[in-house]
Amino acid sequence: MDICAKRGFEVIEKLAFERVSGSPEEKKAAEMLYEMAAETGVQVEIEPFEVEDGIVHNASLEILEPYQQSYEVTGYIRSASTPEEGLVADFVYIENALAVNLVDVKGKIVLINGRCSKAIYEKLMKAEVAAIVTGSGSMLDKDESSDLGINKLRPILTDESGFAVAVNTRIRDAVDMVRRGASKAKIVVKSECITKTSHNVYATVPGTDKADEIIAFGAHYDSVFFSAGVYDNAAGSAVLMELLRHYSKNPARRTLRFMWYGSEEQGLLGSKHFVAAHPELVEKTQIMINVDVGAPVMGHEVVIVTGEKSASDYIDGLMKENGLAVEVKQDIYSSDCIPFADKGIAAFNFMRPGAPGASFIHDRNDQLFFLSPEGLNGTLQTAALFTEHVANSFMLPVAKTVPTEITEKVDKYLFKKK
Repeated sequence: MDICAKRGFEVIEKLAFERVSGSPEEKKAAEMLYEMAAETGVQVEIEPFEVEDGIVHNASLEILEPYQQSYEVTGYIRSASTPEEGLVADFVYIENALAVNLVDVKGKIVLINGRCSKAIYEKLMKAEVAAIVTGSGSMLDKDESSDLGINKLRPILTDESGFAVAVNTRIRDAVDMVRRGASKAKIVVKSECITKTSHNVYATVPGTDKADEIIAFGAHYDSVFFSAGVYDNAAGSAVLMELLRHYSKNPARRTLRFMWYGSEEQGLLGSKHFVAAHPELVEKTQIMINVDVGAPVMGHEVVIVTGEKSASDYIDGLMKENGLAVEVKQDIYSSDCIPFADKGIAAFNFMRPGAPGASFIHDRNDQLFFLSPEGLNGTLQTAALFTEHVANSFMLPVAKTVPTEITEKVDKYLFKKK
């Protein structure tokens, strides 16, 4: 096949800048992908979609008793606002928000362990807390080499439970508050909810004699705050571009639809938009091939099959037959495969997780220094091998269907079941 990891790595290098959902930089990246795809001569389009977002104008947290000290915080995007003069209330550390922790917390500012999950958020809103404080990072972080995390109250939280006042601080500062017995605090948050526009990029290579059977390819191109997002997931975007370059010159029997999704990091919003907006294409889609994280110098190839066990066995045998070292698992994966699995379409998630200590994700360290063309080549070769077999086979060698045990996991992931 006419694929080249070195050329693919150039795509990663071009996308090596922060590309947060709905930002001008994310739009710039979408336009770059559009131009690269259009150079192949196939049909390409950019599709905008709206995302619920917000602006935090200012946020502060001050402990008033038994000592006085201000701590650096970030307000949650889509947080409720306090009165202009701020909110003063008793401060209490409630650990993991178990039932005992939640006794008598009404009207209080609460500090919890870790991020605020949907289950915990629902508990806190039901308990009528005055505000939520979370901590992020590591106690070993240094200000000059780390960033204070920016979090968001996603619609999956607020649509059901309403808006809370919420801020995030460094975990070392949260520990300091607990150690020193913080008992009263003042929070100020000025925030507003707004709508932003994100974009998906689509490129289509019509099939030669099985054009009504679509194989969907997916990779998200957005990043989180502070991150160049080259490992997660300019690498996946590059793999798709290389496959497109090959098949634009060598059309397969089946129609191949390459899709670069925006706003994956905000809850798979790009792929969710696609399956909701294009039911006629989803109906024709036979399987989905997703690529998310790749190219570390040290790592190993993985394929997570969100489909039947027989499909997992097939791809395991295919890789072994061709001398490719790949770990194959049947499971769900927190990526753009989920909306397809929710529609009953099996997905094959190709990735190269980095070796422990040799890769970084969702922070400022997701940069080019731990990636290489050779690292990208492993995922490119495994994805290309599988694609060639399914795109040109007489009959699909893998089932489109999603088994019950996978469906149950998908439903739980999407909060369809509590």
